[in-house]
Amino acid sequence: MKNGRKYKKRRALVVAATVLSIVAVVMAVYLFLNRDNVTGASKAGDSTHTGSSQTAVTQTGPGTAANSAATNSGSAGSTGQPSDSTANGSNSDLNGVTTQAHGYLPKIGTAAKSGRMDELKKIITDYTSKLSGRYGVTYIDLATGEMVNVSDQVEYIAASTSKLPINMVLFKDIEAGKVSLEDKLVYKEEDLEYGTGIIQNSPYGTEYTVRETSKLAIRKSDNCGVNMIIRQVGIENVRKYLTDLGGKVYYGKTHRSCPYDMALVARDLYSHYLDNEAVYGELINNLENTDWNDRISAKLTGVKVAHKIGNQTKTANDVGIVFGKHPYVLSVMTEDVDFGTACNNIAALSKKIFDFEEAYAAETPVQAK
Repeated sequence: MKNGRKYKKRRALVVAATVLSIVAVVMAVYLFLNRDNVTGASKAGDSTHTGSSQTAVTQTGPGTAANSAATNSGSAGSTGQPSDSTANGSNSDLNGVTTQAHGYLPKIGTAAKSGRMDELKKIITDYTSKLSGRYGVTYIDLATGEMVNVSDQVEYIAASTSKLPINMVLFKDIEAGKVSLEDKLVYKEEDLEYGTGIIQNSPYGTEYTVRETSKLAIRKSDNCGVNMIIRQVGIENVRKYLTDLGGKVYYGKTHRSCPYDMALVARDLYSHYLDNEAVYGELINNLENTDWNDRISAKLTGVKVAHKIGNQTKTANDVGIVFGKHPYVLSVMTEDVDFGTACNNIAALSKKIFDFEEAYAAETPVQAK
């Protein structure tokens, strides 16, 4: 009997322990499966506070955005990387971005189409058809995304307009962290190319920072400088970049391109500038401060124009971004022309296009939402 009672007690304890174990396991599983809900509730509370903080920052006004951009610009030289606020577009809305250097700029294709590109094409065609030599023109309204094409997808001598895509590849590498603006490039005998620029006057072995080399390649159209950059980025990567953009002319050893291809590069620069002013603002600034202002920018008083010219015998080219009411790309290439006359013709054509754009853009202004 006693043994029976002991056995029953022991069995009861075992059963109780088993039940408690099962309950503990069930509770543990329940808590594990619902941990996201608990954490989510906690994060939701944190998010509310963060949102209030962000609202407060936004309400401090343009000065805050400018200071933030200035801070980003200062750090870009050493790292080539934007701060999180720039990368996340904290100073942007669905239709545009507020930049430090140019104020509010529309994202490509966010404005209502003007429907007036046929008129503009007629203006360009009527003007260029009367000129001696060959002229190709591409126009892209960056606000509406509309494009005009006039003899622009056949080969022209690229001349120094090719320095724009070469520098774009460089700045993409800077953005990706592959190279820093403060890295050094060595001037070598193989880089020597007489013509425009000042590096040709330096002894071989002279070191230039990436920042200095790019600046000289754009502002002074330095031939030796751009050759140093090509050694850094690789000419095949430049060709691939142009092809990937949708370029129509292969940039081979004959150094030929077309207005359409260069316009695609300028449009790509604009897009990257909106995404990352801290990095691409340097390139834009250099393009706005070149030694040549006898073409697209010549008659556009008070208007910022980021552009790159190209000079060669019987060739005068220019491609850039005009920061008008609707920012736009204008790319003009010529061949078999008198150089000085062609520069004047491009300047006159640029003014005609600018006046037309300003008139229709006034009807659909771009502004922060």
